[in-house]
Amino acid sequence: MRITLNIFNPQAGEQDSLLTLEIFPDMTMATLRESIHAESTVPPTSQHIYHNGRLISDDSKTMEQLQITDGEMLALHVRDMRGSTGVPDQTPRPQQPRRRPNNEQDPELIRLQVLGDPALRQQLQRQHPDLASAVEDPIRFARIFHDSQDRESRERLERQREIERLNDDPFNIDNQKKIEEMIRQERVMENLQNAMEHNPEEFTCSTSTWKSMATRSRRWLIPVLRLQSCLLLAPRLAASCGWLTHDSLV
Repeated sequence: MRITLNIFNPQAGEQDSLLTLEIFPDMTMATLRESIHAESTVPPTSQHIYHNGRLISDDSKTMEQLQITDGEMLALHVRDMRGSTGVPDQTPRPQQPRRRPNNEQDPELIRLQVLGDPALRQQLQRQHPDLASAVEDPIRFARIFHDSQDRESRERLERQREIERLNDDPFNIDNQKKIEEMIRQERVMENLQNAMEHNPEEFTCSTSTWKSMATRSRRWLIPVLRLQSCLLLAPRLAASCGWLTHDSLV
């Protein structure tokens, strides 16, 4: 059977070049890496291979165990591993645009996940069309992604400043209610961010994205994000639907 690899090699200036290889079900990932090395000169230690957006790290598994079938497309991201015994690249390396904090997501990993998952790509198209339009361009995708992250950081800082301002009058009941609501919303977003960062393979969007809910005063048509074992919903709306009490939101 045959597979195709979409290769992204920033050091060599290659973006989205394709490599087709013949494989068999009993072939291990280690053998596949050697085949890639023979055809592309990319050493196995620099090969980061993704299948359906997931990084393959176990070289002892076979294609059958990894559920890689005929006609599949895998993503290959080439990253230079420092300390290797290979001949160092003498070409000047481009300056890195920015250093990512330890808790910031890798935009290239997200891009590869989107490329390997048509449903996720369609979801991104609906929710963030600018980012979806750049999924074939790693540099543009990273720029838009970082701009979005920076904007969220600014908005988070503004909310913190607003909370500090409201706290200047601790005996104002309305101010305290606003602070409580802002903190609840922040917790929801933090939980969502943590789920996407630490367990991206478990983060999926329900195909039935919209659900009709009735409260005492009106009906709601709301977006629902499903994780493997939980449901994310705005706290105030969940309380209105009778799913959460005031005490459970604290």
